[in-house]
Amino acid sequence: MPVSFNHTIIGAHDPALSADFYLAVLGARPAPNWGPFINIQLDDDTLLQFAPAPVNDPIHMAFLMNDDEFDRGYNALRTLAVEHWADPQMTRPDEISTDEGKRVYFKDPSGHLLEMLTQAYL
Repeated sequence: MPVSFNHTIIGAHDPALSADFYLAVLGARPAPNWGPFINIQLDDDTLLQFAPAPVNDPIHMAFLMNDDEFDRGYNALRTLAVEHWADPQMTRPDEISTDEGKRVYFKDPSGHLLEMLTQAYL
């Protein structure tokens, strides 16, 4: 079996709120919950598990998607009035980058820095 990414546990102040945010912005789908986890699944079947935890060190996650999904996600960000930037330094607010595909940076409800992009770095 080839190696692939299966799941990650994401610490969240409010796991249900975070899961709902990712469902709306990424267009993910709900998955069965168990234990302390609120679970959602991406199109490639990667499982994102949200667990109650203090968020002392926010993480960065990037989500590669096609143009249509990016536009849907970006519209969700604007509808939800989520602050966003064209750069990871957060110096270009309310913009997207179009230098190499489309790219936008934003924070989830627990402060994790997320990125949606249409062109992979490699």
